[in-house]
Amino acid sequence: MIAFVVVFFVVDVIDNIDKFIEYDISSNETIKYYLFTIPWFISLALPMTVLIATVFCFSILQKNHEVTALKASGVSIFRISAPILICGIIFSFISFFFDNLLVVNTLKKRALIEKKLNPNKKSNRTKNQNIYYHLDNAFLSIKKFNYKNNSGNNISIQNYIGSDVIYRIDAKNMIWQEKNNLWLMNDIEIRDWKAGSYRYSFIKDTLMKIQDITPSIIKKDFINPEEMNYWELKQFIDKLENKGLSYNRWSVNKFFKTAFACSPFIMILFGIILSIQKPRTNFTAGIGLSIMVIFLYYLLIKAGQTLGYNNVLHPFISIWTVNFIFLSLGLFLFIKSRT
Repeated sequence: MIAFVVVFFVVDVIDNIDKFIEYDISSNETIKYYLFTIPWFISLALPMTVLIATVFCFSILQKNHEVTALKASGVSIFRISAPILICGIIFSFISFFFDNLLVVNTLKKRALIEKKLNPNKKSNRTKNQNIYYHLDNAFLSIKKFNYKNNSGNNISIQNYIGSDVIYRIDAKNMIWQEKNNLWLMNDIEIRDWKAGSYRYSFIKDTLMKIQDITPSIIKKDFINPEEMNYWELKQFIDKLENKGLSYNRWSVNKFFKTAFACSPFIMILFGIILSIQKPRTNFTAGIGLSIMVIFLYYLLIKAGQTLGYNNVLHPFISIWTVNFIFLSLGLFLFIKSRT
């Protein structure tokens, strides 16, 4: 694993060294950038590591004729492989929680430094204009919204019955209060047309909840799904769905987090297959085949992710199809292997 992490580290340094110099990133920030990146490198390296470790383990057993001795004593290859496959399941759970509890948090911290390396990136914008949302029997409009301090200007909420406006709230500005998850509305004008009469009132400021509208919802197009864990994505998707907003990109990433977590088990399964299909193949050839398998897996699952992002395939199908193909092929070859 250390070898893979070092390779990833060197490649990333070569790729970004000119940006660190160009944008005058301090040495302290550079060190922090890579400290926050290492957990992600470990996550990527885990499937590769367990695959090559499995091939190495079985190659040594084959070389010393220990597998032959076990077979001669009546122990099948299925029984020999069972403990390693169980380890694969354990590693899959470790991968899932490692990604969603540690990697996500470190990527969030890295993103603060990464913004300096990509100052013109869309996600680095600080303001948006003319935002509109359909709520239940209501309509919300925000003239301007500042992503930096989570504040909006010229807000209007209009309640309808059919096509008739029955209640309207206009506010000069609103500021998100993280402590109580409410909006602080200022200079509020309230107009009420209920019961055939008209009433007007003015309030200097008040706290208000606007039906699941939070800064994360407003900033949805500028939030990186990779910086959200599985549970955050699930809650965020529910909110977007309730608002009638597109949630395809977030759904793809939610399924990716579960699918990729299964990769250690899939790689261990293929590691066993690569070792027992051709027991006399040397270790170097086994490593070569292992690298081909892991890169083919990465290539296909990333291609599926792209298809999901572009609505070519359903999010679940775009991600999990690769796992189903590899699992089906792996189990078929494993069952057909010699005993």
